[in-house]
Amino acid sequence: MKYIFIRHGKTHFNEIGLKQGWCDSPLTKEGIQQIEKMAQLLKNEKITRAFTSPTLRAKQTAQIILKEHDVLLYEDERFKEVNFGILEGLPCSFVDSLHLESPNWLEDLEMDYTGYQGENVKDVIIRHQEALKEIEKESHEEDCIVVVGHGCSLYALIKTLLKDEKLAFPENASAYILYKENKEYKLDKYLRP
Repeated sequence: MKYIFIRHGKTHFNEIGLKQGWCDSPLTKEGIQQIEKMAQLLKNEKITRAFTSPTLRAKQTAQIILKEHDVLLYEDERFKEVNFGILEGLPCSFVDSLHLESPNWLEDLEMDYTGYQGENVKDVIIRHQEALKEIEKESHEEDCIVVVGHGCSLYALIKTLLKDEKLAFPENASAYILYKENKEYKLDKYLRP
């Protein structure tokens, strides 16, 4: 089984440095161009199943990626980004000053916004893993599955699937390609547009 995990393209919130989790903004012109480049990189993939977070930015990304592929797109709430609670839409510089993420969160996955009506990243990982389990129950070994999501949540999920890998945080419009063989996930490559 092959997975292609894609982070959405650049949004207005990214451009102006605002915290964006469950709140939404559409892709910018640059974001659309980024995803169109990624679509070209993935045009020869034999995508058989596709899932997306229900946010506009993720759906726009998935629709562009799937233009050349004859596959249904399913929305799944469990692929949403971390909920940053009442800190959504505030400047990232201010949110970062609250130190709700470990200085080493890319390694230890310590991120907790529950004190601000948000989520703990561990809960986000659990909901992503539950979605993957359901997808895998309904899939075949030869399937190529696209999942379009968000930076923090996809990174945390992939980090738990590939425990020993040194991973880059997914840039806008990037993709991690993984294979699952014998109940183990293996990194194939990281693509950037």
